[in-house]
Amino acid sequence: MSVNSTPHASVHDTANQAGSFSFSQVKPALSFEQQVELMRSRGLAVDDVDEAIRWLSETNYYRIRGYWLTFERDGRFIQGTTLDDIRDTYRLDAGLRLWLWSAIGPIEIKARTSLAYHMGTACGPLSYTDHEYFSDRRAHDKSMQNFRTERERAMRSKVPCVIHNMRKYGCLPIWAAVEIMSMGTMSRLYGNLADSAEYPDGPTVKEAVAKDFAIKPMYLKSWLQHLTYIRNLCGHHSRIYNRTMTSRARMLRADTRHAGLKAFPTIIVLKRIYERVWPEKWPQMTATLDTLIRKYPGVDLVPLGFPEDWRQIIMEQT
Repeated sequence: MSVNSTPHASVHDTANQAGSFSFSQVKPALSFEQQVELMRSRGLAVDDVDEAIRWLSETNYYRIRGYWLTFERDGRFIQGTTLDDIRDTYRLDAGLRLWLWSAIGPIEIKARTSLAYHMGTACGPLSYTDHEYFSDRRAHDKSMQNFRTERERAMRSKVPCVIHNMRKYGCLPIWAAVEIMSMGTMSRLYGNLADSAEYPDGPTVKEAVAKDFAIKPMYLKSWLQHLTYIRNLCGHHSRIYNRTMTSRARMLRADTRHAGLKAFPTIIVLKRIYERVWPEKWPQMTATLDTLIRKYPGVDLVPLGFPEDWRQIIMEQT
């Protein structure tokens, strides 16, 4: 038997050299049948083993586990917890992600449009590339680095507006650039705008964009950054239920009682945007959300940050 004598540092070796970690051995993989038995051994009621195996094979044990944390105490399921309890929580969360995604979409498109219009008309078609118009040069450099990556990806995908402009001008004017920017790049550019980005005899670009949303710039900056975070969670099918958000939206004074790191403040932010920009759409959106939640009456809404009077709060006119 040949032996490779070339020394290689393992993960364990690296950690020990750093003097900061001590790892345990990774657990062996379990079959779907074993996964079901493990859940049952911890007190979960599973009536249909075959159905449980099917769900695990489609959804992944580790993913599902995030949804039963509220049903656990000291490593065991609360007595009476069933697989259906967990599955209903999972399905509600999936529906909520789709609802949030559809609600954020029009906001993202309007923000792209408004930024491109005001930046282009006030400062010029390539002003988004100029440090002069941004407060933090290092942050702007990072945004441009991200944008170049997005542009290269769009060129490889042969996006027509990108190919046309790059062949004709060698660059993208802002009204084309925003079409390939991620929401993150776009929101960071807006949040980094300096007062030097302004109309000759009018408002700053930051103020003009915020006016299109009928809100002050400080709120729009926070809301766009927060909604970018939520959009990315939804886009990657990440759990919303019982998640402690790492992005906190700045709330209006009237809404400070709803501030927090769960999902409900996000819905309040959406309400405030829609009631200013598309007030006719919000009643239907709240009705859709209400229908979704009524479909799963056994799911606790507290881990989402919902107060008892949540329906009244999101449906009331202001």
